[in-house]
Amino acid sequence: MGESETGRGIAACAARHSALELVAAVSPREASVIGRTLAQARADVALLAPASRDAASALVTAVVAAGADAVLLLPAPGWSDDELARHSAAAAAAGTTLLLIESEHAFVADMLPAVLAMACVTVDRVDVRLPAVDSRLPDRAGAKLSGLLRGETAEARVPPTERELPCARISIVGEGNIEFAMEGEAIRDGGRAALMVNSIPTLLRAAPGLHRLMELPLPHAWTTLAEGAA
Repeated sequence: MGESETGRGIAACAARHSALELVAAVSPREASVIGRTLAQARADVALLAPASRDAASALVTAVVAAGADAVLLLPAPGWSDDELARHSAAAAAAGTTLLLIESEHAFVADMLPAVLAMACVTVDRVDVRLPAVDSRLPDRAGAKLSGLLRGETAEARVPPTERELPCARISIVGEGNIEFAMEGEAIRDGGRAALMVNSIPTLLRAAPGLHRLMELPLPHAWTTLAEGAA
């Protein structure tokens, strides 16, 4: 689980899902406690939202040792290539799978604008403006959007928010301009909790090791694992 609002959102989202059984909710501050809890509860999947990259490394090590799979929301600046390779090798050796979601704003500032950009013939610029609801606003576009625009001349940015906006706004400038506003309950945590829960079928389909969500098919809402695998 995660700290404060994010952790509560993940627990609530998992508890409401008809296909999931929430067996434990633990603060991520003590990796050893989480490892013991996973083993005792015989949990299949851990949803992790640590506050730092160092905490993420300790948590993943404990989860892999407990033999569980995990969806990890990794805060900026993320792991180095060496760290990614080390965790992937450890998970593969243990027969467990790790699904990495890079950035707390992976949905609103990355995946959503990437999908919207598919409707444009050309893209010159993508601007994502987020409500200033916390201090962890990203300073650049996410991995999915950057990957989509790789090799293009388009610029993807997350301008600083000078005042609190009532919604998230995405502007795509090019041939087929798009102005998109996102409101509702999900904006409170940027869609983090639902994205993690909806990534579980993708996690369970993947081979042992570490996988980045940007490299896999987009997750979607699901009610059964069979449906999630569609």
